[in-house]
Amino acid sequence: MPSTLTIAQLNNNPSPRRIIIVGGGIVGAALAFHLSRAESENHIILIDKSLETLLGSTGHAPGFVGQLNESPVLTRLAKDTVQDYLTIPGGFQTVGGLELSSTPSGLETLERRQRIAQEAGLPAELLTPEVAASLAPDFIDANSIKHCLHFPLDGTANAGIITSYYVHQARARGVDFLETAVTGFATKKENETSKIATVKTASGDINSEGSTVILATGIWTSSLISNGSTPVTQLPIPIVPVAHPYTFTPLRARRVGTPYPFVRWLDHHVYARDHGDRDGLGSYDHPPMQLDPTKSAIGAWPSSFDQVLSDACSNLKNKTEFQIQGQNTDPEEPWVANKPFNGIFSVTPDNLPFAGRVPDVANLWLAAAIWVTTAGGTAKLLAREILGDDENSTTSEDKALLDALDPARFQGVEADLLLQQSLSKYNDIYNRET
Repeated sequence: MPSTLTIAQLNNNPSPRRIIIVGGGIVGAALAFHLSRAESENHIILIDKSLETLLGSTGHAPGFVGQLNESPVLTRLAKDTVQDYLTIPGGFQTVGGLELSSTPSGLETLERRQRIAQEAGLPAELLTPEVAASLAPDFIDANSIKHCLHFPLDGTANAGIITSYYVHQARARGVDFLETAVTGFATKKENETSKIATVKTASGDINSEGSTVILATGIWTSSLISNGSTPVTQLPIPIVPVAHPYTFTPLRARRVGTPYPFVRWLDHHVYARDHGDRDGLGSYDHPPMQLDPTKSAIGAWPSSFDQVLSDACSNLKNKTEFQIQGQNTDPEEPWVANKPFNGIFSVTPDNLPFAGRVPDVANLWLAAAIWVTTAGGTAKLLAREILGDDENSTTSEDKALLDALDPARFQGVEADLLLQQSLSKYNDIYNRET
């Protein structure tokens, strides 16, 4: 998709109703879509370094949308997200989710999660190993598990289709798109706060003094916020990019019958899904590894990930079908689809996204560290807050959610501690132990 305007056109036609979204993955696209649905005079511009290819985490996300999290905030956002995705043709498939365990502590976890699910209005049923295995017979050996919890309303999201839908709908409503890499910002002091006066790009500077600027930049957010030697904000924004191994079976004919549910082996921090023409598997069972992303959200392949995948595959019945050897060690080389890869995504100290206004930068908002699981719901929430008119006013529930996602919530905490807390969340990414 080509750009619909130039930087010169932007600078020659300043507007006090301009909203600049930086980042064209599923979060930025969802924001453009939901902001454009309002009856307003806002001029919305989405900027991304590639309008044709999803270079961020959206492009390789496993796509599972598990609605229950032991954080009520994430549960609410996930439920809202599913309602959004269900309106998108081909965007969401309700295949269900299975959580498996073979330990007494695992049974306690599943029983607790069933109670929490029921309180949240989400159906969840404990199954026998035999019944669970019948739902995904190539994945599950009934003799190797003891406890199973089924979430029938969970499913898989096709992030590419969803993002494309948001983009085309937003474009039809007058949202403009600009393909260029944002490289930094120039700020201007104004009373007790500052504001972003210039958005710097590889193609030239954009005057943004009268604009609202939203960073939907995922794994690149921390580097953009740090802005070289002149940070944009004095607040800590701990969004930590981490490495994550994912692999596939070779391409095959699609299975006959109902697609498999998404399956998680809680005791081993391993998950698997049916992609239709192949199966996929990922693991969190390794020391967290911080990375600095370069051109895309595909990182260099650490040799240690070969063993991580080998151990992960041992939990599946079709263990021998999965590829376990990484394809390269150079993140600048092209990614070969359907091969093992290191997919970079973000973690935070509390596993919650950042969504809201940055209080010491008058015109800056964040929408970052947001997974596909909660992208649609978070974008709707933030759009209501940004628009702030009678038709789109926030509710008391919205305000509680925004308080939990406040970009200023880690003010006063040391950076080293925030980094340590973020990395510690990686091995229990679903917040089961909170």
